[in-house]
Amino acid sequence: MKRRYTAAAAMMMVMGLCASASAAYDENLNDYTLDTMVVEADAVKNKFGDTITEQSYYRTGGDVKVITRQEIEKRHYTDVTEAIKRIPGVYFQNPGYRGNGEYGWLPSQNGVSINGDTRVVFLVDGRRVDNLVSEKFGSNSKSGSKATGTNIDQIVNMENVDKIEVIKGPGAAQYGSDATGGVINIITRKGGTEGKGSIDVSTGSWHKHKYSLNYSGSAGSDNSWHYFVSANRDMSQDTKYKDGITGATGELFGSRWKEDGANIRVDKDFNDKQNLKIWYNFKEGKDGYPLTVPAMKYMNTKDWNATVFRQVVGQKWDEAALADGKYKLALKADGTPMGGAGWSFDEPEKYRNMFAVDGAFGAFSKFKNQDWDIQYTFDKENGMESYVRIYDQKHKYSARDKYVWGINPDGTTTSSSSTKLTNKYMELFPNGATQEQLDKFIADYLVPFPGNKEAMKEFINKVGGGATEPTSWREENNRGIQFQYAKTFGINDVIASVSYDKAKNLSKRWQNDGTLKTSSVERKTTTAYMQDKIHVSDKWDLTPSLRYAHYSSFTGSGTGSAEGKGSTHLLTPALQTQYMFDDTASVYASWVKIFRPLRRGDYTSTDQITSGNLEDEKGDAWTIGARKDLSDKTTVGVNYDITRMSNAIATLGVVDLNTGDTKSYALNAKEDKKAFNLTIDHTFDEHLSANFAYSHMNNEWKAKNGWVLAPNYLILAGNDPNVAINRLRPANHYSMNISYENRDLYTGLLANYYTGADEAFFTDKQFLVLDFNINYKINKDWTVYGLVSNLTNEAYETSYNSSYGRGAAAMPGRCWMIGAKYSF
Repeated sequence: MKRRYTAAAAMMMVMGLCASASAAYDENLNDYTLDTMVVEADAVKNKFGDTITEQSYYRTGGDVKVITRQEIEKRHYTDVTEAIKRIPGVYFQNPGYRGNGEYGWLPSQNGVSINGDTRVVFLVDGRRVDNLVSEKFGSNSKSGSKATGTNIDQIVNMENVDKIEVIKGPGAAQYGSDATGGVINIITRKGGTEGKGSIDVSTGSWHKHKYSLNYSGSAGSDNSWHYFVSANRDMSQDTKYKDGITGATGELFGSRWKEDGANIRVDKDFNDKQNLKIWYNFKEGKDGYPLTVPAMKYMNTKDWNATVFRQVVGQKWDEAALADGKYKLALKADGTPMGGAGWSFDEPEKYRNMFAVDGAFGAFSKFKNQDWDIQYTFDKENGMESYVRIYDQKHKYSARDKYVWGINPDGTTTSSSSTKLTNKYMELFPNGATQEQLDKFIADYLVPFPGNKEAMKEFINKVGGGATEPTSWREENNRGIQFQYAKTFGINDVIASVSYDKAKNLSKRWQNDGTLKTSSVERKTTTAYMQDKIHVSDKWDLTPSLRYAHYSSFTGSGTGSAEGKGSTHLLTPALQTQYMFDDTASVYASWVKIFRPLRRGDYTSTDQITSGNLEDEKGDAWTIGARKDLSDKTTVGVNYDITRMSNAIATLGVVDLNTGDTKSYALNAKEDKKAFNLTIDHTFDEHLSANFAYSHMNNEWKAKNGWVLAPNYLILAGNDPNVAINRLRPANHYSMNISYENRDLYTGLLANYYTGADEAFFTDKQFLVLDFNINYKINKDWTVYGLVSNLTNEAYETSYNSSYGRGAAAMPGRCWMIGAKYSF
C-alpha cells in the first residue's frame, strides 16, 4: 500500500537531510511521487532548496528544474520539447515540423541549447542515450554542431515519463565533461502498488490526433513486483504556419506525421536496499520532411512558374527581346543558352519554394528505436545507489526523397536543370515566346504550382507516383555496461563508477543488382568517475570530483581517412559547493574542466576555412548562484555562468563566389560565453501561483591565429568572422508561467518572449508565444481538457540556414486540441 510519511521521515528515507519549506519552483509538488512513496509538499526539497528525484544524489548544486508527472498530466504535454520549453534559458532550434528529416542534415533536426550552449546531454534514468559515432546531427563538423546527436522528441513517449530533470550548466559532471550546457534527464515511470490505468484521446487542428493507454500495478504475495506498461499513437496532417515577412498563413506541404510508442518497465523490490529494474522502449515514426516552409511572398502561380523555369530551362532572358514582349533565352559568350539551376545566394527564398515539390511527392523519413536497460541495485545508502547495469540501443533511420521538376520531350523526367528542355524551348521559340506560349510550355513540361492540388496530383501520377519505400538506411547501435559503488564514510558520501560503451554506425544500401552493400564505423569508450560529497557542516557541502574518458580510434569498413584516427583521452576535474545561510537562503558555485572530442567527420571533410586539422574542444566553466525565500510565498533565484573555451568549434557561413552556393564551415576558435538567469516564484493564494524569469545569453567568438579563407569565398553578414558566427539565436528570454487551480479546475498560461534576435537572420527582432491549457475533472474517472498553442498565431522562427533565407524555419501557427481522459 502507498504510505504517506511526515516531512522529517520522508527526508530521512530519501536523502538523510533536513527539509525546509519554500515556495515551489517546480509545479504540482503537493502530491509528489518518488519511487513508490508519496511525500508531502514540504518534503520534496532538501535543505538547500533542491528538488529531490531518484537521481538527485548526483547533483551538487546548480540551477535545477524538475517537471513532475502531475504537471505533465495537467498541462497535457505531447512531447519533451513542449514540457521543457518554458524553462528559462532553454532554447530549441526547431525546423518547424515534426519529422526527423534527412539523416545527417542539421537544419532538419531538433537541437536544444541551455544558457546558449548546445553541449547538452540527454539521459534516461541517469544513462546517456547518445551514440558516439552518430552522424544524425550533421555528417561532419562543418555544421559546427555541439549537439549529442539525439532528437529529444524521439527518445520515449510521454506516457512513459515520470519526471524530467533539467540541470542547467555544469552542475552534473558525472554525466560527462562535455555536458557544459546542461543535462536533461528523463526519469521513467515505475508501477505502483494498486492496479490502475488510463485511456487518453484528443483531437484538434490539422487533423491532429493523440491516443494513449497505460496500466500499472504490482504482483506477488508481498506486492514486491511492480509493472508499468504504456502505448501511444500521435499523428497529424500538414502543419500550417504564419509567414514572418508577408503575415500570410501558409501550409507546410508534406509535413504530416505518425508516430507510435510502447514501453514496459518491471521492478522487483527484494528489500529496502536491493532491487531489479528491467525496462524496454519501442518508438517508431514516419514523418514528412519538407525541409523548409515556402516563402509566401513568392508562393503564387506567376512566381512559381518563373522559379521552376529558371531552375530547369534557362537562367536569364534576353533583355532586348524582353523589351519587345518576347521571352527569349539569353546566350553565353559562346552562343549557347544559359542553362537552369540559376538560383543564387541573394534570392534563397525563391529557391526554397522548390522544396514544396518534395512535400507534394510525399518525401518522408522513418525511425525505429528499440532500447532495453537492466539494472540490479545491490545497495542503497543516504539516497545513493550501488548497482550494475547493462543496456542496448538499436536505432534505425531511413528516408525517401522524390521530386520531379519536369518532363523531357522524350518522356523521361528531370529533377534538375535539363539540356533537353532548354534545347526544346530554343527549337520552338528561336526568337522568343509570347506570354501565352511561355505559359503553355510550362504547363506542358514543368511541375505545376503545388497550391493547385488537383494539377499536382495529376502530375505525380503522370511521372510514376510519389515517394516509395527507402532502399538505404542507417543503423545506430550502442551497448554498454556500467558499475557504480556508493558508500558513506563519516561525513563523506563517495560515488565511484566506470562505464564501457561500444558504439557502431552501419550504412546499408540495396544495389541495382539485388545485393546489399554495407559499411560501418565503430568507436569504444571507457569512462570513470569519482565524486566525494563532503558534508563539512550541517550548512555546507563540498564536492570534488574527477572524470576520466578514453575514446578509441575509429574503426570499421568504409571509414575513409578516419580509419585509425580519433584516439584521445583526458582526466578532467570538477569542484562544486553549496552553503545554506539559514532555512531561507543558500548559495552554490562550481567549476568544471571541459573536454569534448571531435567526431569522425572532422577527419574526412575538406575544410576551406582553417589551416591544419580541427582540435578537440577544451575549456573551463564556472557557475555561481543563490536562492532566497523572501517570504513563505515568494522565492528568488539567480544564476550566472561563464564558459571560456581555449578551443571551440564555431560555424562560419560563406558564399562560393564561383557557384553562388552558400555553405557552412567550421573553424577552431576561442569562445567566451556568459549567461544570467533570474527567477521569481510567487504564490498569491491557495489557488493562484506564478513564475517569472529572465535569461540573458551572450557568446563572443574569436577566430584563432592561422585560420585561412579560400579566395573564392565571401563571409556572409560582413567581413568579420567573429561577428558572423554570433547571431543565430535571440539574446534574451523572458517567461511567465501562471497556473490557477480550484478543486477540479486547473488552468495555465505560459508566455515566452524572446528579444535580441538579429534581423539579418530572423524575420523579427522579438517574438511572443502564448500557450494556454484548461483541465477539468468531471468525476473520479473522467477528465476533459483543452489546449491552445501559439494562441496569437505569432510568426516566428527559432533557427536559421543561410541557404534558404529568413523565415525558412517558421514554427507552427495556432493549434488547438480538445481531449478526454478516462481513469480506471
